Amino acid sequence: MAWEEASGRATLYTWSAVHHNDLPPFTGRVPYLAAVADLAEGPRMMTEPVDCPEDSSRAGMPLEVAFRDGVPVFRPGPGPGLAAGPVG
Repeated sequence: MAWEEASGRATLYTWSAVHHNDLPPFTGRVPYLAAVADLAEGPRMMTEPVDCPEDSSRAGMPLEVAFRDGVPVFRPGPGPGLAAGPVG
């Protein structure tokens, strides 16, 4: 198996708003969104959407990678999202 460079594009699969978390480094970040994104290349990963209020988040919305302290997070991206199945 070889490393493959990712495009940085993804689609929001599901998310949850976190309003209370006593564990560092999250204490100072509440509220925040915890999410699962489908990468354009196929894998699904846990992430944190940024610049994306909970009330504007929707399954299937396009995302693009951003980095915070070297860690990949995702923000709303341009263009249509990837096909999303039902969430429930």
